[in-house]
Amino acid sequence: MNRTYSTCSDETLLKSMGDNDDERAFAELYNRYFRSLFNYAYSKVNDQFIAQEIIQELFVSVWQQRDRPPVQCTRSFLFSCVKNRVISYYRKELTRRYHYNRWETQTDDSNALTDQQILTSDLQHQYEKGLHQLPPKCREVFLLSRKGLSNREIALQLTISEKTVEQHITKALRVLKAYLKEHFVYLFLLFPIF
Repeated sequence: MNRTYSTCSDETLLKSMGDNDDERAFAELYNRYFRSLFNYAYSKVNDQFIAQEIIQELFVSVWQQRDRPPVQCTRSFLFSCVKNRVISYYRKELTRRYHYNRWETQTDDSNALTDQQILTSDLQHQYEKGLHQLPPKCREVFLLSRKGLSNREIALQLTISEKTVEQHITKALRVLKAYLKEHFVYLFLLFPIF
């Protein structure tokens, strides 16, 4: 078939593609519409790579579906297909961003949680080391006070004066504050009553 494709109608090109797998008819259709379809897609997505990808996918689809009956108004059909592909691109992009933001938030939360767990564990470890720095009686008084016993209850339980209980607690707090000075900001986690 030796004819000039540039003078053929769109419908004739589509028919030739469908009937004869005519690649030259396809190339003519591609050359005829690529630039205007690309400009239209680019005006909607504002990204040359994405616009070109949309048009390439459209023409691949046209070639793959060449056996279907040709459309009556090729120009309107092609622009309508580009419009639908642009809408599809934005839907996918919106979904991708939604999932990415959700993942990023979860990652930030899990990192913060992990950091908090590490800090709490480290502080607990330092606190326990600090407790072992205390004399045994002082440590015992201090631990009973952390369990919620009043100074009077501790004094009765250990058969010591309330004043001695206060002195042990004051000493324990002073030693622990000094020992945990680098973690002082976080002491409120372990010592809610200061």
